[in-house]
Amino acid sequence: MIRHSRIYDVLYFTDVVYGIGILLLILATGWSGRMRDLSAKYARWSFVAAMLYFVLLSLVTTAFTFPLDFYGSFIVPHQFDLTNQSFAGWFGDFAKGLGVNLVIGAPIAALALLGIRRIRRWWIVLWLGSIPLILLGVLATPLIIDPLFNDFRPLRDASLRQALLDEASHAGIEQSRVYEVDKSKQTKEMNAYVTGIGPSARIVMWDTLLAKLDRDEILAVMGHEMGHYVLKHLWWGMALGIAISFLGFWIAQHLFEWGLARWGVRWSAGSRGDPAALPWLLAVSSLLAFLLSPVYSGYSRHVEHQADIFGLELTHKNEAMASSFVKFAEDSKADPRPPRFIEWWRYSHPSLGRRIDFVLAYKPWEKGQPNELWHPPRSADVSSAAIGASRPDGWTWR
Repeated sequence: MIRHSRIYDVLYFTDVVYGIGILLLILATGWSGRMRDLSAKYARWSFVAAMLYFVLLSLVTTAFTFPLDFYGSFIVPHQFDLTNQSFAGWFGDFAKGLGVNLVIGAPIAALALLGIRRIRRWWIVLWLGSIPLILLGVLATPLIIDPLFNDFRPLRDASLRQALLDEASHAGIEQSRVYEVDKSKQTKEMNAYVTGIGPSARIVMWDTLLAKLDRDEILAVMGHEMGHYVLKHLWWGMALGIAISFLGFWIAQHLFEWGLARWGVRWSAGSRGDPAALPWLLAVSSLLAFLLSPVYSGYSRHVEHQADIFGLELTHKNEAMASSFVKFAEDSKADPRPPRFIEWWRYSHPSLGRRIDFVLAYKPWEKGQPNELWHPPRSADVSSAAIGASRPDGWTWR
């Protein structure tokens, strides 16, 4: 478990340095300028030429990063017996991901370059433009993107489905949607998550989780997921991202234009709207995203801790939640107590060891203390403990 976690810790930092290095290499060797000229040769309109340039750039960077992608997402999982997926299946998913990136990314990149070329304070326009894109992405991903890789269907176990609906109602959630997905074709690990907004909002459970957790563990884990939904963590997360990106776009414009003024001629990218300057913009964006990682990770750990509290207050299933965390750690080969710096910088969840310690100790109801986050609906006429005892059925976590 420790060895597996350290491999991915090293890969995380290596990917960042290597990815930025590739973008700088493309600039320094003049490849970016040559790809721009090639795109302009075969595309009559500048907007289409910018889209074609993005496709060429993506194919080149994908070729360079393929060895690390292959090692991290295919070799390592097989070494640690975390998947039975064939190379053909893995490569098919990889190709689909690349295709989605090209289809979505090409017009967005061309629009961004158009705004950069025509508007002096383009960082404001790009920031404003990113807001509907974020909302559209959260809305459309569960409905359009995710089904390209897996089959999603309403939970088939009728008694479990009814138990989840009962628990959701007790949590204050009406008309909830719970799906199962066939992730077993790609991994042996377990997971569940909340995603989507409006008509795409749903809680999704991997089929591996349904196969490996018992009913009490599923109830406890799904109480956690209901916490995300009730506490509106998805909306708060989007709001945080939009707020931080306001500063990020401002810094990006200054760094981008400073770099072009200093090295643009050498890169054959003289103007800020030149497609050949896109690798520099991506490098700046990657660096800023990396430096902001502790902020996003810290917020994510905070809301995950809140979801743990909500789930415990809803179900009172402390031991079941703790045992599910033990299974998650063993099943995913995850270090339950990673170095504090690694957890602080990149972990989206508190470490499993610390979560286990907390859930076994958090029992304010035994001391007559009020709940912190979950409050029974006014119409509730049964206790959360009674629901847990009378319904050995389920819900999920992340």
